[in-house]
Amino acid sequence: MSSLTKIFKAAWAFLNSKLLGYVIALVLVIWIAQMCSSIRDLKEEIDNANQNNSALVDTLKKERLKTGELQYSIDGFIGDIETLKKLNKGLAEEVEKQKGKVISLNRIIILLKQDTTDLNKYIDSLRTVLEEPIKLNDTTYLVPWTLAYTYDSTNYDIFKGETKIGLTTDRFYKLTPGNLNKEMDWSLITVNHEGTKMLSRVTQIELVWGQKWEKGKLRVFANSKYPGFNVTNMEGVLLDVPKRSHWFTGFSVNLGIMPTYDFLQGKPVIIVGPSFGYAIYHW
Repeated sequence: MSSLTKIFKAAWAFLNSKLLGYVIALVLVIWIAQMCSSIRDLKEEIDNANQNNSALVDTLKKERLKTGELQYSIDGFIGDIETLKKLNKGLAEEVEKQKGKVISLNRIIILLKQDTTDLNKYIDSLRTVLEEPIKLNDTTYLVPWTLAYTYDSTNYDIFKGETKIGLTTDRFYKLTPGNLNKEMDWSLITVNHEGTKMLSRVTQIELVWGQKWEKGKLRVFANSKYPGFNVTNMEGVLLDVPKRSHWFTGFSVNLGIMPTYDFLQGKPVIIVGPSFGYAIYHW
C-alpha cells in the first residue's frame, strides 16, 4: 500500500511540476518536426518524379565549353532499381549486370565523324608512310601504308593497311628493276586498284563524363577535345540519392546508455538497454 501511495504522490507531483510542461512542449516540437520531415520527404518525392519525367522527354544539349571541348548533356533519372525498371528497362539491365553497389551509371553512344577538312588539317606527315611496293608477280604489287592524325598531345588516330595494284598493257613487257623506267611506255600501262584493306587501327581519345546538379536538375554530361566527337544517345541514373537534410530525420530504436530519474526511489539512475527516440540530427 505504501508503494502505491508513493507512486500516486510521484505521479501527482509530476503532473503539477514544470517538467510536465517541458515534456508536452518537447512532444509538440517533435510532432511539428515530424510533420515538417514528412512534408520535406513528400517534396523530394515530387522533385524526383519531375526529374524522371523530364529525363523521359529531354533531348541532347550540345555546347562548346570555354576550354574548347564539345560537351553534350541530358537530364538523368533518379531513384532505386525498381523505379528505374519502370522508367528505363535497358538502363536497369545495365545496372543489374554490375557486381557490388552501383551508385550511378551512364550509357553513351558516341559517333566519331570527320570530313576531308579535318583530316587534312591534322594529318601527321612525320608518321604517315607510303612504303616500298612489294612485288607479288609480274603485274601485281602490294603497297603497305600508314596514315597518322595527331589532334593534340592526347588524342590521335593511326591507321595501317595495304593496297593491291595491278599493271596491265596490250604490249608484253618483262617487268624488271632494270627496264621498269627505261623501256616501258607508261602511256600504254593501265594501273588497276585491286583492293585496299585496313590491317590495324590505334585510336586514343580523352573522354570526360559524369553527372552534375545544374539549376536544380541532375544532368548527365560527356565532353572531349577529339575533333570528330559526337554523341547520338546518352542516358544515366543516380541510384544512391544523398539525403538533402540531416535535421529531424524521424524516430529510431537504439541500444545505449540513458540517464533518467527513478520516481519510486527518488534519485537519478542510469539505464542500459534499448531506447526509443527521435533523431534531431543525423550524420
